Formats: sequence, C-alpha cells, structure tokens
Amino acid sequence: MDGWQPHVASAAISVIPRVERTTIYLDAEQLRRLRSLAAASDRPRDHLIREAIDRYLGRCDGFRLPSWVGVWTDGTPADPRRWP
Repeated sequence: MDGWQPHVASAAISVIPRVERTTIYLDAEQLRRLRSLAAASDRPRDHLIREAIDRYLGRCDGFRLPSWVGVWTDGTPADPRRWP
C-alpha cells in the first residue's frame, strides 16, 4: 500500500478548531443556568461559553468613544504636549 494516506483522519484534523484550555469561575446561579441551558439545548457547556464570548466580542468590535472624549473645553483636540 505504497503512498496510502489516512484521508479520514486528515479531514477530521482540518475540521477541528484549535482551542486553548482556560479556567473561568462561575457563581452557583451562573453554573446552574449554564447547566440548564446546555441540557435544554443538547449542546456542551464549552460551546455555549464560546458562543457567548463571541457575541460579547462582536458587540465590542464596533465600540467607539464619543467624539467629545479627548477634547478640551474650547473644542480643540486633547494633545498631551499641551499638558502642564
């Protein structure tokens, strides 16, 4: 079987996303609600947590400070070189 390639294994590897293990601390109510949602949706808790983080980060992507932030009272942009 010269040149035989395990196509199934290589295909599976390319589908699995690279993730890094981390630890989060939840209070009892958060953990209870997460377990309940995971059971009701038949989805693993780690998937729900990643989805929630993705949604949160998506909302943060478009965050911009109001235009008046960093402006002096006379309307000129704040410039650290002008600070005493």
